[in-house]
Amino acid sequence: MTHEEILNKVHEALEAKELNFTAKMAETFALVDGVYVPTGKFTPVRDDKTGEDAIIKGNAFSDHYVPIQNEEAFSVLGEMADLAEVEFKNVGSWGNGAGIFAQVSLGEITGIGSKGDSVGKYVSLVNSHDGTRSLQLLVTPYRFFCQNQISKAVGEAKRNNRLISIHHNIYGQDRLRELASALKYADEVFTESEVLYKRLADRVVTMDEVREVMYRCMMEQDAGLKEKKFESRTTQFIERFNDADNGELERMTGWNLYNAVQGAFQHGVKKTSTYDRSLILGRIAQQAENSLDIVKDVILEGNYKKTSTNEFDTLFAKVA
Repeated sequence: MTHEEILNKVHEALEAKELNFTAKMAETFALVDGVYVPTGKFTPVRDDKTGEDAIIKGNAFSDHYVPIQNEEAFSVLGEMADLAEVEFKNVGSWGNGAGIFAQVSLGEITGIGSKGDSVGKYVSLVNSHDGTRSLQLLVTPYRFFCQNQISKAVGEAKRNNRLISIHHNIYGQDRLRELASALKYADEVFTESEVLYKRLADRVVTMDEVREVMYRCMMEQDAGLKEKKFESRTTQFIERFNDADNGELERMTGWNLYNAVQGAFQHGVKKTSTYDRSLILGRIAQQAENSLDIVKDVILEGNYKKTSTNEFDTLFAKVA
């Protein structure tokens, strides 16, 4: 897509999802002795709504805080199109517009496993109006078949959960160099990810390894689950593993095992207003990341030391 085509797609998507608002700073007031007095603080509001519905989030800022508007933020995507072949995918939000994201594709990782699974090389641009984060680019690989936003993969991108902060106060060649660096880094992350995914797809697993991975994922990420919920989550893991995406994956592989666990975490939760945030940079994203680390540790690095309890072994045998 060209620079102009990307910006047109972004504009259309923002408009369709009612995200083409302007964020303005409104003065806040406190009730003192029955009288509302100005606090000297300001909160971001939407210009397309009124009253309580207009408040993006009840955070208080000084008058120096200036929100980055959505159209302005996503102009970065047009600049990306000048540097690489990108395709616009979608936009979304959470928290009454407190966070907005747009996704573009840099292509696909293909030929994973004997059945030729594929993963989209997605990059997400995240903007916020509540002061929680700067404008950022994140690696967000997307597995098409089961609509899974899988782990952000490896190395530094995994540790700090981002590619780069985009600075809106720099322009020209400095801005282009910053974006070029981000795109180069994204390409490196996806190259490493491709190697990892294909190694997992080629690795045959045993049911002992499956049980151990599932137990560690459960304990690390859902410790303290009540017994009924514990059994339900384990059943979800096993059902997804046995189903192997309706036969789209080789069942007894590390790739199927990872996607079974990660898919249960992503799709086994109630979709609230903050689901997309959790998927991209919150709890679900962290669960996917941790799960991949556990699968790598047990399946690829051979750090298999049985930690599962007799109670879990009995439950696993029951549902497997």
